[in-house]
Amino acid sequence: FHSSNLMVASGWEEMSSRRRSKSPSTRRRAQLNASTPGKMVVVEQQIEHGPSTIFECLSTGIASQPTELHRKPQPIHHGPPQRPLTDLTLASLYAIFLPDGYPHSVSDDYLPYQIFDTLQAFCSTITGILAQRAMLTGMGVGNEAAKVAAALWQTTVRRNIGKVARIAFTTLKGTDMDANCKTWRLVADVLNDLALAVELLSPMVCVATSDCNSQWPYFTIVCFAEICRAVVGVAGGASRAALTQHFSLRDNFGDVNAKDGSQEMFVEILGSGIGMLLSDLVVETNQGPKWALFLLFAALHIIFNVLACRSVCLLTFNRQRAHIVVEQWLRRSKVLPPPRRRPPFP
Repeated sequence: FHSSNLMVASGWEEMSSRRRSKSPSTRRRAQLNASTPGKMVVVEQQIEHGPSTIFECLSTGIASQPTELHRKPQPIHHGPPQRPLTDLTLASLYAIFLPDGYPHSVSDDYLPYQIFDTLQAFCSTITGILAQRAMLTGMGVGNEAAKVAAALWQTTVRRNIGKVARIAFTTLKGTDMDANCKTWRLVADVLNDLALAVELLSPMVCVATSDCNSQWPYFTIVCFAEICRAVVGVAGGASRAALTQHFSLRDNFGDVNAKDGSQEMFVEILGSGIGMLLSDLVVETNQGPKWALFLLFAALHIIFNVLACRSVCLLTFNRQRAHIVVEQWLRRSKVLPPPRRRPPFP
């Protein structure tokens, strides 16, 4: 019995030694290029007696830094990721004033054109405020001799003359708006400034002691201004539609047109506020400062419109562009490709 116990004990020790040899009691060392300064040597050691594991970080060359194993766990945020306030503000402005998918949904010349178009709309709003104040003065605001019936008669007839001029101009030049949209855009802006200048001049032809609405010189001048505005409405609207079609790359004509309207409305709000402040600073009896402000902003209005038209590179032929291409082909046997973006400044 004693010998059998010894055999069992020796067998148990042999089995235990085999289990210990197969168990993960051996040391596993992961060494990260100890020869390079700044690298960490990580030694993982598991003790035979006990489940604990010891991790040692040995530094070579510099002071040891905590590894990923020693860093505190980061808190888990539930819900969508939070975005900075500046990113949210820019995203909101993009959604309000720029077409969906910008800049990939519009052509390359969209942004420079819109910048100059915004500046010209700002200047045009200020000159419009100055001219509107003069028109109200001519219609009898503040004049005891003015009659409501005469003002209503003058306004109705003037607007009907403008509608007739609009129909006539559309019949004569409607088919030329697409091919020469930039030309008609400049024509519309020049006529708009001319109409505002005539309206600003209109109170000066009236006799101060009588009603301007019943005087033929005043009525003739305001009717001429209305005819110019009718041409501006047709030429400006048609050229804007042609340019919007050029900018739209993803069948998003409606979106581009709507966002252009939002930009124009926002600029008109700012321009009308500044125009009201400037008009209050100008004394009505002193015509010098009023005309100086008007001429300044009218000149800026024309300059910005020229720069806006120069920044657009149309991809369709009209008579002038076709003449340039054919002339270069005959002289140099080379077909000129359209540039991706034309610089606004010559």
